[in-house]
Amino acid sequence: MGLAPLAEVSIIAPRHRLENLLKELYSFGDFHAKAEDGRDPSLHQLEHRAELGAVNAQVLIQELKVKDQIGIMDQLFGKNLPQQKVFTAEDVRSLLDELDSNLNPLKKRVDELLQKRKEIEEQITELSGVGEALSMLAETDIDISTLQGLKRFYVLLAVVSSSEAGEIKRSLTEGAVVEKPLRDGYTLMLVAARREAGETLDRVLKSLGVKPLSIPAGLPQIPSQAYAAVSDKIERLRAEASEIEKTLEETARTHGSLLVALRDGYEIVRQALQRLGGGGLKHFALVKGYIPAEKKDEFLGKFSPSYPVFIGGGDGHSDHGGRPSLTRNRGLLAAFEKITFIQGVPRPGELDPTPYVALFFSIFYGIMFADMGQGLVILGFALFMLRKVMGELRKWAIILAVLGISSSITGFLIGEAFGFKISGTLPSPALIHLVEEHGGAKTFAIAEVQRLLIFTIFLGVLHLVIGYTLSIVKLVRERELGEALFVKLPTLAMYIFGILFGLAFFGAGGEMASILSSTSPAPLINLPTNQVGAIGVYGSVACIVVLMVGRLVAGYTGLGHRVSVISSVGQGLLEVLENIIHFLSNTISYARLTILLIVHAALMILLNSAWEALGPVSIPLLVIGNIGIILLEGMMVFIQSMRLHIYEFFSKFYEGVGEPFRRLAYETPYTRIRLEG
Repeated sequence: MGLAPLAEVSIIAPRHRLENLLKELYSFGDFHAKAEDGRDPSLHQLEHRAELGAVNAQVLIQELKVKDQIGIMDQLFGKNLPQQKVFTAEDVRSLLDELDSNLNPLKKRVDELLQKRKEIEEQITELSGVGEALSMLAETDIDISTLQGLKRFYVLLAVVSSSEAGEIKRSLTEGAVVEKPLRDGYTLMLVAARREAGETLDRVLKSLGVKPLSIPAGLPQIPSQAYAAVSDKIERLRAEASEIEKTLEETARTHGSLLVALRDGYEIVRQALQRLGGGGLKHFALVKGYIPAEKKDEFLGKFSPSYPVFIGGGDGHSDHGGRPSLTRNRGLLAAFEKITFIQGVPRPGELDPTPYVALFFSIFYGIMFADMGQGLVILGFALFMLRKVMGELRKWAIILAVLGISSSITGFLIGEAFGFKISGTLPSPALIHLVEEHGGAKTFAIAEVQRLLIFTIFLGVLHLVIGYTLSIVKLVRERELGEALFVKLPTLAMYIFGILFGLAFFGAGGEMASILSSTSPAPLINLPTNQVGAIGVYGSVACIVVLMVGRLVAGYTGLGHRVSVISSVGQGLLEVLENIIHFLSNTISYARLTILLIVHAALMILLNSAWEALGPVSIPLLVIGNIGIILLEGMMVFIQSMRLHIYEFFSKFYEGVGEPFRRLAYETPYTRIRLEG
């Protein structure tokens, strides 16, 4: 558990052997390269080549609409699952050559098809405009070339708006005009006159915006025949485009996984080259990074015979120099890192809260979603998911399984499955009875709700006490003894004394004046209220005094920075005010554990009323309703449990601003790279 200690390593290599060093580091695997300003020219050239290959592959993926993400539904139901492609090469250059040899022929073929499709689409667009114009003249058999060849007569054929046809006709005082109505509010107009009047008619028609009808060269000059020819050509082009589209779809089906594998392969190489600095020396490269401390001997045995290797000291708990964080949780704890990392990765030297997250997250979820039947459904789905999914989704499947078990156990303890009581069927202890019946009406038992509320509040108190305790441990590990002893420790003590004060307040019947005089037993601990009240009041006052003068004392004893009396008292008063607000708000926040369990019980009462009213006929409704509750309420409970950790627990001690340890060698669901030889 916690963070694994890391060792900082430095390797010096001649620049001409840097590519070979990269290969050996990649084969070693557990090496986190440290960011360096200097870049080796040869590696930078290879990085540019890898980046270009990744971009080209990504463009093809987008053009072919290849799905490059394996969705959870695909994994669950086994649809289009890719086979991981393994690329093996002697070195990085050979690897890039192999990737290029796979990508370039495919890229050339697809580029040719895409270019041809583009040209066809442009032709179709151009011909569609011509065809749209000719479609109105599809039944016109006038030969335009014959009209244009007349020598003694001026003849013009034009398509005009029907609303303007009358005005045009009145403006043509010379010559004859013949009209033929067309569709869409247009009219075919034939103007004929003596050749001598042609120039005058041209000026008049141009002033009215009338253009002579023309058919592009290469097409029959009879409109009906031209329209038929254009329509036929468009159909042929569309058929050709359809064939190209089918070819592209077939290419995507047969080579889509390969394209994604190539893209990932280029990206893996690019990142490895980008992360590996070369230092600022002219003839030698200085490579720095981090390895797990437990692998120092293995690292020295592999690299020291060929290169000068320097391994720095340190226990891996220093946060300077950009040191990454490598967690060493295993099994269930490794899965619950997904929850912790929502807040962030622990920085070096910081406490890893994952063990506490795994415990309390499961408990909180189980309380809020206490149902044996629905918990078993979640467990069953998680086990099914665990068999089907890959990669990081397996960790989420493990988390779901744990949460399902927690819900089932809690549901068994309260004697409930799918909202029905099981105490008569299974030997359930039925620790609480939230729902009671009176004359056929179901109501919540106030006394049981109060018991549950008290339990969840004190569970929250335990959670917060652990958080405050870890904040003290964190400061002690960071050598901030003054802050730990005179700020965080009094804060923890003040919280505990505040809890005792609250118990005394309730033991005195809510009367402040009786806290120090009442001899009735305080709730939960059964000690006399006046004793509990005295401890709570005087202890809280002592903690307030320590918070006000603690920084001053820490400065004089050398455990902290020197501050003035006014500064110490002022900061202490602010600390006290902030503590009181946080104590109340954080503690009350855990009441949501009870509230959501009551909401769950209310929903199940409402749903199961269908069974009482309809009997077996309501089974489909019950199935659908339970599925809906599992999905919606299960997600809501997850979010609330997450909130309790982020805002109430993590805020006490956990920052989560570390950099994760990134191995130089990694793989994707599509790609794995091996450098051998």
